[in-house]
Amino acid sequence: MSCSSVKHRFEEQMKNGIDFQKAMEMYQDVEGSIAAHRTELTELQKMNASQSEIDHLKEHIKEGESLLQKIKAMKLH
Repeated sequence: MSCSSVKHRFEEQMKNGIDFQKAMEMYQDVEGSIAAHRTELTELQKMNASQSEIDHLKEHIKEGESLLQKIKAMKLH
């Protein structure tokens, strides 16, 4: 699942209330997505892909890392 789709799902869940289990599932989804993006980035760099493709993928990674930080910063009540 892409980082942006998990981010959207996370934001929707936050509006309606999110439990610990759901937050952990999303965290793991984002970690997996970032890992896949990093592998893809390495391949693109090896193939001398266009800078726009590389930058686009880096933006997805950055977005995913930002979401991980939001999830880590959550407080349980």
